[in-house]
Amino acid sequence: MSNTDCYSPEITTPAYALRWSWTGWPSQGLMPTMSNADWQVLSQAWEKDGIRLLERKCEQHQWQVTVSAKPHAFPSFIVARIKGRIDHFFRSLGVPFKFSRKVSLRAIGDNTIADVQAYIGNQVEAAGFVDVRFAEALKQFTSVWTDGNEWNLPIEVASGRYWYHLHLVLVVDRRHRIRDLQFLAALFEACQTIALDRSDRLASISVMPDHLHLSLGGGNVEDSPEAIAIFYMNETCRRLKAVGLWRPSYYTGTTGIYNMNSVRS
Repeated sequence: MSNTDCYSPEITTPAYALRWSWTGWPSQGLMPTMSNADWQVLSQAWEKDGIRLLERKCEQHQWQVTVSAKPHAFPSFIVARIKGRIDHFFRSLGVPFKFSRKVSLRAIGDNTIADVQAYIGNQVEAAGFVDVRFAEALKQFTSVWTDGNEWNLPIEVASGRYWYHLHLVLVVDRRHRIRDLQFLAALFEACQTIALDRSDRLASISVMPDHLHLSLGGGNVEDSPEAIAIFYMNETCRRLKAVGLWRPSYYTGTTGIYNMNSVRS
């Protein structure tokens, strides 16, 4: 964080719905078994990491767990903590077991990326502006990109494969309604440039007079949702020379090509 930044985790209040689906496989043979009491021990340990076990499905050839996480927990950290604590548990019991390096983590939510895109794409119409001409002008600051299977492409690194997609919402400070179309245009362009510079993949964007929606695929598995949100807050302020543009809070939620119902089925 530079001296010119307005926002930091210490002074920013998050609202979040961050859920992840992790899958692990044995390097050879079958997965060992664990009792409900064993899972309780692991759950308590993960809570200390900011990770909460929601659901699990354990089969002989693979384990799947669904977790929620706090905004500071980044994807590779989540994988390391889930895999590492299970590894440690078996080592402590003298069980000769090793995970395959083929581990996956998927961002997942109640809504799919397509659902979020549709919601963001409908922001202007849903707002019901009385000034029809202003509403028509505002539509140019909403874009939705439909790139086929791009959202199903993982980030592949040494620790596994990651599907990392977020819905981010920022609100103008004091809910002030900006009617300066040039400023809104500059914000629209700045968000796209920031995403390009960071190697984030934008799925949709809507710049509204009093808030901003972004649906994006994170380009770095060591970037937490918190870090991404605060970066966009600070960098848009810097590029637009608009100190304190945003309310010191944000919403971020995970989403993906599958929703929670798909995980549970």
